[in-house]
Amino acid sequence: MKLYEYLTKNTQLSSAQISEYCSKLSSKSAKAGDYVIQEGEVCRKLLFLEEGCMSMVYERDNKSFIKDFIFENSFASVYESFITSAPARYSLRAVTHCKFESITLHDLESAYESIPQLKALAAKQTEAAYLNVTRRMESLITLSAEQRYLELLERRPRLLSEIPLYLIASYLGITDVALSRIRKKVSS
Repeated sequence: MKLYEYLTKNTQLSSAQISEYCSKLSSKSAKAGDYVIQEGEVCRKLLFLEEGCMSMVYERDNKSFIKDFIFENSFASVYESFITSAPARYSLRAVTHCKFESITLHDLESAYESIPQLKALAAKQTEAAYLNVTRRMESLITLSAEQRYLELLERRPRLLSEIPLYLIASYLGITDVALSRIRKKVSS
């Protein structure tokens, strides 16, 4: 879904307002494995993922730790860096081929001034992100690896069909071997 369609469906904005907002965007793409935003650099853009999947990934000591996945029709950024201009503490990396729209903070703030209703959408997106982070943290603290896998099957079954298993293992906070054991146990 294109951002124009998304905004038409999910906001009360007029087509003129949506067109004005969309005029501030740049269309981009990334191949699987490409860094869209790299840890350590300042994130200067907010993305709307139109096609594909990205991961939010920390990389330490030659290991990757998946914070979360982003699917099409979702906004994405390294928000702390985007808002504060501090270096990004994690990367956004394309898991599959991705197409996305991007907007700079300056252009986003300009759009908020000329289209105040966009702030309501931003607030809604922030609330959804907060709830997602809260659920994820709670899951990591209170559930076993098997319970986290079963919850993932129930909540986000799409992950299992679109994402390589080694990335899912990282997302769950376990090794590939542990994930294989859990999958075998659950399927029997």
